[in-house]
Amino acid sequence: MAWDPMILHIKRCNAVPALNPSIIIFFAVDMSTPIDHPSGLGGSQFIFEVNGLYILLSDRGDKSYAFHWGLYLHQATSLGFIYHLVNTVNSTTWRFEPKPSQNVAVSQALLVALKIGVLDSSLHQHFLDRLYQIPIADSVRFRERITCRVWLKEALFALDDEGYIKLSRGVNAIEAEANTLAIQNKSLGRRMVARSNGSQA
Repeated sequence: MAWDPMILHIKRCNAVPALNPSIIIFFAVDMSTPIDHPSGLGGSQFIFEVNGLYILLSDRGDKSYAFHWGLYLHQATSLGFIYHLVNTVNSTTWRFEPKPSQNVAVSQALLVALKIGVLDSSLHQHFLDRLYQIPIADSVRFRERITCRVWLKEALFALDDEGYIKLSRGVNAIEAEANTLAIQNKSLGRRMVARSNGSQA
């Protein structure tokens, strides 16, 4: 395991009232998943790479450690598109929803944005067309009932298989990586943008 020092500016928050906001703390971070922009839940907005493709895991607003999963393509300095499955409360009917967003960088619900690829702008429409073709059905490949998470896994498999992204680890490993980061971040009250160690992003 490789370790590199990082410098983080620790801001004053209710959880650590004794900290001086100007204190700078040096600590070691596991660089197997390099951290780009960690932040406390009250921190400033994140910086996303234009044309970067990310897996988003968001807090559902309850005490559970189950998350909402989606893809995010950052298409311009302050604009991107979220691609995810949604359903209504107590409904088992899912639908694919692509939607523009200017708020991902400041979302307080976002726990982790895991970068998995870069898509040239000429591929953006083809990428969307391909996502529309991902089945909204129980997964035979992963042997799981359909959810936003399972749909995303099917999307990752197809995107890797067809060359939109280049994964160096299996989809289940990418899922575990994202889920672990989200659990850690929720427990520690922080948010994070990171590069996946399972892709050539």
